[in-house]
Amino acid sequence: MKEILVSGASPVLIPREDPVGQIVSAILLAAILLVCFVALTLLLAAVLHHVTGQGKGAISDRPLPTVLTGLIGYGVLGGVAALLYSGAFIERLLETEIVTGFLVGAVLVSLIPLLCSLLGAPATFSYIGDRIAVLNGAEMSGVRRLLLGTTVAIFASFFPVIGWFVVLPLLVVTSFGAFVLGLWGRLTG
Repeated sequence: MKEILVSGASPVLIPREDPVGQIVSAILLAAILLVCFVALTLLLAAVLHHVTGQGKGAISDRPLPTVLTGLIGYGVLGGVAALLYSGAFIERLLETEIVTGFLVGAVLVSLIPLLCSLLGAPATFSYIGDRIAVLNGAEMSGVRRLLLGTTVAIFASFFPVIGWFVVLPLLVVTSFGAFVLGLWGRLTG
C-alpha cells in the first residue's frame, strides 16, 4: 500500500490584495470625513454663534494677539501636560509604574487645547470665507462663506510640507486664540 503525500496548494482560499479598492476606500473615507467635519463646523457655528462672531472679530481686528494667545495657550497647556505625562510614568529598576491620576490629568490637559481649537474653528473658517468672498467680489450668505472657508482651509492643510507644517499649525493656533478671545469678549461684553 502506497501512502499519498498531499503537498502544494492549500484548501484555504487566500484573498488577493486589491490596491485599487484600497485607494478608492481611502478616497471615500477622506470625502466622508471632510463632509462630517464641515457639518460639525456648521453645527458649532450655529450653536456658538456669539462666540464665533466675537472670535471672527478678534481675528479681523487683532490678528497678531489672536495668534499669540493661541501660541501661549498651547505652550502653557502643553508644558503642564508634559509635566503630568512625565510624572505619570515612574521608572524603577526594571519596571515602569503608571500613576493613574497623573495619566488621567495629562490626558485631560492635553484635550483642552484641542477642544478649544475645535470650538474656535468656525470663527477662523468664517473669517477665511469672508476674505475669499471679498477677493471674489461675490455676495454670499454666511453659511456659504463658512462652507467655502472650511473647505479651502482643509484642502490647504493637505498640501505637502507647507500645509502640514505652516498652514495646519497656524489654523489650529489661530482657532484656539479666536475661541479664547471670543469667549472672553462674550463674557465681558
